[in-house]
Amino acid sequence: MSWLFGINKGPKGEGAGPPPPLPPAQPGAEGGGDRGLGDRPAPKDKWSNFDPTGLERAAKAARELEHSRYAKDALNLAQMQEQTLQLEQQSKLKEYEAAVEQLKSEQIRAQAEERRKTLSEETRQHQARAQYQDKLARQRYEDQLKQQQLLNEENLRKQEESVQKQEAMRRATVEREMELRHKNEMLRVEAEARARAKAERENADIIREQIRLKAAEHRQTVLESIRTAGTLFGEGFRAFVTDWDKVTATVSRRLLSRPQDALEGVVLSPSLEARVRDIAIATRNTKKNRSLYRNILMYGPPGTGKTLFAKKLALHSGMDYAIMTGGDVAPMGREGVTAMHKLFDWANTSRRGLLLFVDEADAFLRKRATEKISEDLRATLNAFLYRTGQHSNKFMLVLASNQPEQFDWAINDRINEMVHFDLPGQEERERLVRMYFDKYVLKPATEGKQRLKLAQFDYGRKCSEVARLTEGMSGREIAQLAVSWQATAYASEDGVLTEAMMDTRVQDAVQQHQQKMCWLKAEGPGRGDEPSPS
Repeated sequence: MSWLFGINKGPKGEGAGPPPPLPPAQPGAEGGGDRGLGDRPAPKDKWSNFDPTGLERAAKAARELEHSRYAKDALNLAQMQEQTLQLEQQSKLKEYEAAVEQLKSEQIRAQAEERRKTLSEETRQHQARAQYQDKLARQRYEDQLKQQQLLNEENLRKQEESVQKQEAMRRATVEREMELRHKNEMLRVEAEARARAKAERENADIIREQIRLKAAEHRQTVLESIRTAGTLFGEGFRAFVTDWDKVTATVSRRLLSRPQDALEGVVLSPSLEARVRDIAIATRNTKKNRSLYRNILMYGPPGTGKTLFAKKLALHSGMDYAIMTGGDVAPMGREGVTAMHKLFDWANTSRRGLLLFVDEADAFLRKRATEKISEDLRATLNAFLYRTGQHSNKFMLVLASNQPEQFDWAINDRINEMVHFDLPGQEERERLVRMYFDKYVLKPATEGKQRLKLAQFDYGRKCSEVARLTEGMSGREIAQLAVSWQATAYASEDGVLTEAMMDTRVQDAVQQHQQKMCWLKAEGPGRGDEPSPS
């Protein structure tokens, strides 16, 4: 309603403007026209200069408006203006509130963005810190591994040096022991030789008298044996002369300067005898020239002369020899490796060279991949393979087996020559029968020192007959047969071995051999010790 007072009129000048300022008082006007209203002094308060004309005009305008036909419209217009102002104020207030809300939203978004950036930066820093810590941990682990590896290498080097020192000390000790043993042996032999020579010089007369008495006694014993035996000795002597092996063996024993025959007492087929004789000669010449020895495998049925030839080979070649069986190794347990190294150390210190003969080798040198063997036996086998990996001029390896197919492949790779000892044929059996008959029967009967005598019959014909009946038997079985003849004579009342007694023992031996063959066939085929037909 300000327009009633002439304030804030519209653009057309409907409303009165602000009242004009009062004109200033004229100087000298004091006590002028106002005095006519009385002689009251003018008030001194703030309303003293109030102009009531504005109120008058407002009242006049209100009266005119009240009586005007547009009064209601004016009032409505005024209300609408007032509402418009209020709406504008509310709109401005809402705009302000919206602006405030938008500002708050911007702040929240900015804070969220800042928080997101902060979290992203913290995450990146955490990842970088974790990567750095992981890198440090890996570096520390690698450093620890390197340190541990260096420490292990140092420990291994120290252990190897210690083992080498111990091995060197052990070898030096073994060499010293062998040297001292050899010196002591030489001193002992020399002392015994001097003592024997001195005793022989001092007792030469007594020794000659003893020899003369023994010769006379022996001559008397022989004469009595000749008288009692008669044609018995003549037949035995004829058999002896007709047997070239007995003559050769006798001459060999008489000729002391001749080296021992490698096949003395070994009866083989002509082809096998020639082959093993070549091996013996080659081994003897190898020792003389200090060359590399060759390893030999002898396989075949039991009792065919493998072990006997190995012993003869060592004696013929002039080498030291050691004999071991496959069954000796397993009971050693953990000591087997040490014993194996000691054996080869002794071989390396031997001045004459060593022939190592392993009998029944299949019991020890079995296949490591398929056979169930103990760890101790496996370790001993590995030590054996390690010490025999190369040829040597110090030792020669000779293996004997009835089942060579059970050998480990590494053993087969170390063998240079394989010799098959088969069962004796007709001629070999006859030579074996004659040899063992002479050894266990004829010689004790003619010497007269034992309670054994022979009846009169054709010994040569009987030996040939026995050789024919013992087909398929080995040399060991024939030797056992000869021993049984001797035992039969000892068991008789008069100690005389007759032809009937020999026939009985031959029949028993043949039956026992057939029973063994039945047992062998019952075990199944594929055994290496199964005799082949002669």
